[in-house]
Order: sequence, then C-alpha cells, then structure tokens
Amino acid sequence: MRVFIDKEVHLQIEAFYEAAMRHHITLDEATVIKKIDRLYDAMESLGTYAEIYPLARLNSDWISKGYQEFICEDFHFAYKIHTMDDGERIVWIHDAVHSLLYH
Repeated sequence: MRVFIDKEVHLQIEAFYEAAMRHHITLDEATVIKKIDRLYDAMESLGTYAEIYPLARLNSDWISKGYQEFICEDFHFAYKIHTMDDGERIVWIHDAVHSLLYH
C-alpha cells in the first residue's frame, strides 16, 4: 500500500527535534538526522505492515477517530487504512506525538 503523511506529522517531528536540540546540548544534528531518517523509513514500511498494528488505546481523540497506532523511535503515529474510489488501499498517517508528550 502507498503511504501518505499529513503535513501535521512532518511539523510534529520537526518541532520536537528542534526543541530537543535546544534543551540537550549533547544532541547533535547528525544524530537527529539519523533518527528522522529511521522514522521516515519506518513510516514507509507501514505500506507493508499497517494491518498488524492495534487500534489506539490511550489518546481519546485517536480512539474516537478509529486510528491504529504505530510506535517507532519513541514516536507514536496515528494512521488509518483508507480505500480510494478506485479500490486502492492506502495508509494515511494522520498524527504523531513523541512518547514524552503522549497522554
């Protein structure tokens, strides 16, 4: 399945790592880039593995929207499998939050 990522997900990842580098002087840009690369590789892999992950269980907004939840590099991702008008099934990642901010 193809994977689509909402703009909000990109913004959440960027904002978290910008703040992390400001607050943790030992966290360098090269390390952050590697982490972000792993996140995007994992999100792309959802095209193959999206059906194996459970429904969201803690975030009430995600639960109400019927999102499934995937965790990688301490980020929680909320996604749904959608069927397009032509019958193609896609994975749409709608939201993301780091574990430190996840309630």
